[in-house]
Amino acid sequence: MKWLRNLFGESKPPTADVTATLRKEPGNVYVLRIGGMLNKATTDKIQAVAARDIEAGAQDLKLLLVLRNFRGWKRGDDWGDIEFFARYGEQIARIAVAGDPRWEAETLIFLGSGHRKGEVRYFPLEQEAAARAWLTQ
Repeated sequence: MKWLRNLFGESKPPTADVTATLRKEPGNVYVLRIGGMLNKATTDKIQAVAARDIEAGAQDLKLLLVLRNFRGWKRGDDWGDIEFFARYGEQIARIAVAGDPRWEAETLIFLGSGHRKGEVRYFPLEQEAAARAWLTQ
């Protein structure tokens, strides 16, 4: 690891703005893991996958959103676009979020908690298993 410190100095190596992985599991469960600074382009790609599945007949989707090393939303992006929410929001039965408690309020607002058919709950990151259990009950 000394070579890494020499290469980058004492600071941490540079990281990507955002990392996002989406995995579809049995029972219409989607597991989305996000790290870094979320941007609108990444959000659009994720929503396109869900929209394709919904248009192919998927119903009552359940989303487990895991925010590890999350740094928020990229400023300057057009976050006012609610087309996906308006068009497909009724097909999402539940959303469970596991993340740092500091992001709870903003994440619940971003996900439209209280303004969507499906319930949204936030869990501390270390309670990912509990979030998954709630999601699938």
